[in-house]
Amino acid sequence: MLQFFRQGLLFLMTVLGLCAYPSFSLAQTATALHEPSLAARVNGVAVHRFTLDVMAYMAQLSDPKTSRAVVLESLLANRLLAQTARRDFAEYTTPASANRVGFAAEVALDDQLSGTLRTVYRDTIEASIKTLAGGNLNSLVLERGKLATDQLDLVFGPSDKVLLDYQLTPSQLSAAKRQMVLRSSLATASSISLYDIFVRQNVQGRVEFFNRNHDYMQQQAMLLLGNLYLQQWANQRFGADAVADLRLALSEQIEVRALMNLHGVGADIDSESQLLNRLAAQVTAAEVQSYFQSHKEEFKRIVSVKARHIRSADEASARSVIDAAAKGADFSQLAHQYSKAADAAQGGDLGLIMHRSKMSWLEELAFMQDVGKVSPPFRAAVGPKEQAYWEIVLVEQRKEGYQDPKSETVRYQAARALAQEKALRQISNLRQQLLKNAKIEINRQSLG
Repeated sequence: MLQFFRQGLLFLMTVLGLCAYPSFSLAQTATALHEPSLAARVNGVAVHRFTLDVMAYMAQLSDPKTSRAVVLESLLANRLLAQTARRDFAEYTTPASANRVGFAAEVALDDQLSGTLRTVYRDTIEASIKTLAGGNLNSLVLERGKLATDQLDLVFGPSDKVLLDYQLTPSQLSAAKRQMVLRSSLATASSISLYDIFVRQNVQGRVEFFNRNHDYMQQQAMLLLGNLYLQQWANQRFGADAVADLRLALSEQIEVRALMNLHGVGADIDSESQLLNRLAAQVTAAEVQSYFQSHKEEFKRIVSVKARHIRSADEASARSVIDAAAKGADFSQLAHQYSKAADAAQGGDLGLIMHRSKMSWLEELAFMQDVGKVSPPFRAAVGPKEQAYWEIVLVEQRKEGYQDPKSETVRYQAARALAQEKALRQISNLRQQLLKNAKIEINRQSLG
């Protein structure tokens, strides 16, 4: 949970340079807000103080020096950026496959909200649960469903049927809604149906349902009961509006992270993004050459190596040769004495190996070694019926150069890097512009 939060808040703060802000940068332009329950309003929309409290606590778990002002600015920026993402980038940032292979977005958000509350208010929540009869949630359970075979067959079909997809038809979903799994004294969980817990599953979870795993179904019902208890506890303690605002802030983190990914924030230059692809296609040849000249070190490559090798029939023999080399024995003499390769008489000399598109396994191995350092033994990739052997390599010389500035490799790498730079500028400018144009009111008491 904490790791997920870090990726959502600190990721954005770090990449956009928010951590370097000495103080709340909008404090001088925002008007004052005097509602104790609120931290701010942005374009008239409230940001609750409860949300700031929780988010600041989570951020400071990762970096205790993170100020509440920085966290609030991130919350305001996220609110504005998420609105823009929904309006202008929904086509690119909505994960189409989420419902097929992962958890549904609302389920994932429910779990994140509950996990965040448990992290921040663990002691208080545990104290609340201990006041229940028996000191646990079981006392809330009034009845558990029988989950009879014929009823489950009505929902999931015959158990011996071969399935290609673990989905339910509308009529099966209706039947699942009629099948009670757990009844409790909790108002929001008075009856938890098979439908309620099935729709919260990813593919692996749905498989357990189709396999009629009764224990798993009951376990999922209890997990849902626990989540609903926790959210009821939070609503009663902080108010439903405040909890809804925290849920919105968590949702906005996810949306903004998708927007950042679209712009290549935190990704390597090979990451697939329709926006990056479009920007890369717009890069001109002159821009590529200019990038090459100013980033030549990124295009350095090994042109050739001069190397020797020793081939051993087993790893133990290879390691004894390495030990001898470490004590000062001449590598070529060791090759002459111990190598099983045909070039042993020539001291294992591999000669000058030039870089080319297709090289042997041994040549590629030589290109990966440091100069003047005897390699560890590498087991050759041989077939199941072939005799295994081990190679030791010593690179004596290495010549380095640069990629051809007109090559496809240079064009691709430079275009991707330039596209990512442009995307980062775009998202950074967008964020600044949104904050600049927004009507922001701040409760400065909340920053203390």
